[in-house]
Amino acid sequence: MRNLRLKILILLGLALLPLDRAKGTAPAGRSDGECFTVLVGRNASADGSVLVAHNEDDRGQIVVNVRKIKPRDYGGPRKVALGRGAVHETDGRTSGFLWIEATTQEFADSFINDHGVLITSDSCPSRVAGDDTTDGGIGYMLRRLMAEKASSAREAVKIGGELIEKYGYRASGRTYSIADKSEAWMLAVLRGRHWYAQRVPDDEIAVLPNHFTIRGIRPDDPDHFLGSRDIVEYAAKNGWYDAAKDGAFDFKRAFERPSNREPAADGNALRQWRGLNLLGGTPWELGRDYPFSTKPGQKVTVEALMAVLRDHYEGTPYDTTDGYKTGSPNRTKFRTICTASTINAFVASFRSHLPEPISVSLWLAFGKPDTTVFLPLYPGVEYLPPGAGVGPDTHDDEPMYRSHFEDADIKTAKNALLHTKVLALENAAEANYGPMREKLEKELFPAEKSFLEGRPKFEAEFAALCAKDKKAALSKLEAYVAAAFEKIEALTEKLLK
Repeated sequence: MRNLRLKILILLGLALLPLDRAKGTAPAGRSDGECFTVLVGRNASADGSVLVAHNEDDRGQIVVNVRKIKPRDYGGPRKVALGRGAVHETDGRTSGFLWIEATTQEFADSFINDHGVLITSDSCPSRVAGDDTTDGGIGYMLRRLMAEKASSAREAVKIGGELIEKYGYRASGRTYSIADKSEAWMLAVLRGRHWYAQRVPDDEIAVLPNHFTIRGIRPDDPDHFLGSRDIVEYAAKNGWYDAAKDGAFDFKRAFERPSNREPAADGNALRQWRGLNLLGGTPWELGRDYPFSTKPGQKVTVEALMAVLRDHYEGTPYDTTDGYKTGSPNRTKFRTICTASTINAFVASFRSHLPEPISVSLWLAFGKPDTTVFLPLYPGVEYLPPGAGVGPDTHDDEPMYRSHFEDADIKTAKNALLHTKVLALENAAEANYGPMREKLEKELFPAEKSFLEGRPKFEAEFAALCAKDKKAALSKLEAYVAAAFEKIEALTEKLLK
């Protein structure tokens, strides 16, 4: 009876599915694929950890399916199909990884591998046209190959660069955010075979909307810059850079697709401005000329990043709902950080002072973070709670690729997933935002606060137990994560009533 009631509730919730999520149509004035990321250097955070915060934005009938894939040794060289004809040959060893999957999407998945290396991305359209690829080039598989092979963020950048140069990138442009316990990098990729990467200074933060943010480059500083050796010559050859007229080379100005919109009408400029003002040390005026990174106003916390990912410009001239009185803040004329197309969000923390497997922690929201909570999750766990995702945990290239893009089996099982229940509640909230937001803040969000406040005590207990009995500690960790999932699942079901 309970399962029947839940199915009915889910179907009712899905019936309210917003048009931009159900049919892939974007609200007026917005473009597809507008994600948002913040990277925080280890000396800019409150606890000495590298931090990455990310909102994933996509449209269509997408299932957020989270899996833990085990490492594998194929026993010899392995050939990996890149999707459109190209085949990459590599050795047979793959790292295990946590896979935050957005089904059917080529550029929306995030990974954290067993070495504690995170890869996520933001679309950054470039002015590069034409096709410079080998056998269809590389797209989706770029991030997964980095996750499978890299033991550090820096190594992931180098692997990504080599793959881009060898096969050519088939999308317009993108910036991959890559981090580990020591460093955070942005890898900017252009259509074709050119790329450039910059490391976020340890004492600074970087805010990334959906345009390139790398500015000046320093080929003589490989500690902070890596990339195509001919990047300046490439820009000049195509008429995008003139040293005599433009002065010092600026990657963003050279390669970003030009926009004629006013900054307030440009969701990228507006979101970068807002992120810098929420976290930066000085007030920023709305415009387009922002630095790659800046020092924070105060040491950045996980909670501060959660607030940024939930932001709709509350308290600014760009907040058009009068305190949620006139509808949903996710559907206004201004492109907000949290928005109708946000399908999941996370804050990842990389802490070198803690033992494995809790040195890397993840706070994951299975939907828009303004209407659900960030759940505690540790990529180092061997098993995830049942509601996290479905599908095999064995690494196998062809079935993994096929099930991602042909997700009928995942959709058949989606009613058992936490994402489906969170989405139903999200749709109910969107239909009556102000009152529902008050209800969620009273009945749902206190659970997140309890997770945040209780984490230090749990991690101290885990570390003490791990020093004595690692197997028992791992069981304790999996039970902790499962209990958090069960609590939010129960609260979500209760609110759906």
